[in-house]
Amino acid sequence: MSSSDKISGGTVSRNGRQARDSVLGLMKTCQKLGLSFWHYLGDRLGINNEDHAVAPLASMVAARA
Repeated sequence: MSSSDKISGGTVSRNGRQARDSVLGLMKTCQKLGLSFWHYLGDRLGINNEDHAVAPLASMVAARA
């Protein structure tokens, strides 16, 4: 296998792996809380079309503990 071969779902760099793992962890947390990942992300990026803000995940996790 040469360095130009690609593996599906793989990353090239350590930063890429960290980014992928962070997003997957965020998606799983949203799923466990019954929250849409896309609505959460849109709210954090300021592009959410809804009138209400999504609470910070830390406070939602703490409330369920």
